[in-house]
Amino acid sequence: MSKQSPSVSSCVEHGRTVTSRRLNGAEAIVIIVVVGLTAALVVAEQVPVLDVLLLLAGAGLIAGCTIALSTRFSLRAVRTVLKAVLTAA
Repeated sequence: MSKQSPSVSSCVEHGRTVTSRRLNGAEAIVIIVVVGLTAALVVAEQVPVLDVLLLLAGAGLIAGCTIALSTRFSLRAVRTVLKAVLTAA
């Protein structure tokens, strides 16, 4: 008999199920609009790809900070996110 990984065996032993979260309509629309606007900026307006990527990164950072402040993330979570962002850059 093959040995199961710890995550699978613990899920089975404790009876917990893993639920996958799906996007709701509003989230899907936002993603579609962002991708569409990005493509339009690059193709129709002749904006350089690097500028568009910087714009998207800035918007994502602002959105992440807004969500963090509105949900009152702990300072520890903010440090973890900042460390991840700074090491990736």
